[in-house]
Amino acid sequence: MLIALSKSSLFLRRFLLWLNLLIIRWQLLLIILVLWLAGLWLKTHYGQEDSNLWIVLKQFLVILQWTITGLFAFSLIVAISVWLFFLYIYKGKKITVQVRIGDGEMEEAGLVPLTVTLIGTVIRPLLGTIRARLILSDKRLLGPVILDSNVYKKRALLRSGIQGRGETLLHDRGIYDVEKVQIIFRDMFNLISLPCTLPFSQQLYTLPREQNETKIRAQPNTTEEQKHRIEIPKRVEGEYISYKEFETGDNIRRIVWKIYAKSGQLVVRIPETKDPYASHLYFYASFYEGFNLNGGMFDRELLNRYKDKVRNIFEALQENGYDVRMPEDQEVPRLPGMSNKKQELFRISAAHWQNQNPPASFVSSAKAAFICISSLAPLTDVEHLLQHLPMTVPVVLVRLSDAIPSPFLISFRDLFFRPETRPYDKLRKPWFISPLRLRLQRNELEIQNALEKRGNGWVVSSIEIEK
Repeated sequence: MLIALSKSSLFLRRFLLWLNLLIIRWQLLLIILVLWLAGLWLKTHYGQEDSNLWIVLKQFLVILQWTITGLFAFSLIVAISVWLFFLYIYKGKKITVQVRIGDGEMEEAGLVPLTVTLIGTVIRPLLGTIRARLILSDKRLLGPVILDSNVYKKRALLRSGIQGRGETLLHDRGIYDVEKVQIIFRDMFNLISLPCTLPFSQQLYTLPREQNETKIRAQPNTTEEQKHRIEIPKRVEGEYISYKEFETGDNIRRIVWKIYAKSGQLVVRIPETKDPYASHLYFYASFYEGFNLNGGMFDRELLNRYKDKVRNIFEALQENGYDVRMPEDQEVPRLPGMSNKKQELFRISAAHWQNQNPPASFVSSAKAAFICISSLAPLTDVEHLLQHLPMTVPVVLVRLSDAIPSPFLISFRDLFFRPETRPYDKLRKPWFISPLRLRLQRNELEIQNALEKRGNGWVVSSIEIEK
């Protein structure tokens, strides 16, 4: 069933792309239909040839008909002319397209700034518009941008191109591959839409969204080979941590007299030492799912919410002052020239659900300092992980059954004001009655019981409270 839903979603995206290539818009068809029905109604009720009213009304209708036809014809001729001129100069390679999404490399998921520029002799239709929209590799269309401003070179009177600025919605956390730019010419009445598709290649990735700041305390399980020095040494052993028996040559000022008064044994505090080498904290975030999502209708949104929480935990672990390492449970491309912190965030953004590498085989119990799993990991795989994991390593379960808010979740303000539309709103009702949601709830309860028995794990929600 999930495979069928995935195929229908792909068909719908392609259908919307083909529909966007139609020249005649529904407004033109609607106007023709309304005018035809109005004329038919007038002829039925007043269509008497010997009536003076009908003679006058008929002449008025003829004048109105030719006036509307003339305006429409003028609007369409102008729009078609500038469109054909654009195609001509584009074939002559006199048009270049420039696109900038966000900062050109990465942006946080949501509404992202979009700038489209056409360099060359581009003429707008009289009182009409030129729009641009991006086509992704999976046939999705991004929101249109109106090219309503002119571009001038320095000390030039004539414009060198046109430009449009706006925002487009990039809701999914991950990699976006832009393969085409669609330029659309519209006449003054918005009756026709004349498209031209230009090849364009650009890649952008969106970061998971930031959530409320979280505080997590964690300690490295192992220390890397001591090759890389750090500016601020880390405390590894010293006063108030450990003691040793008094030996000849020890400083008598370090004798712990309280212990001597109780036991009669002379012990001294071990002088504090600092390790000038970096300790690394290994954070294992598993993207394993055992529910066979197969790209179903809920796949993307569950993944988005899980990525948000993984980023939230990753940045909270960095506040402990250690270098956080995040091993991968799948192959993720690496981007050259990017800092380590950005590389980690990129790998979180580019990850997908996988069912080949379960948590038990992915996590190294000797290195792990913190582990994050989703409720899409079946109980048997989680139990197998816990059996081989030291009790000192914390495990957090990200609950996904509440990743899509309930359709009944409304606020008092929504009774008086129309709530903001969110991309996942269309999933609220299907998710509420979905069998997958019920299976996740049962799995979460069972995993929570297993974590309570272990004593060093907890369950967190994947979504902030939204109204």
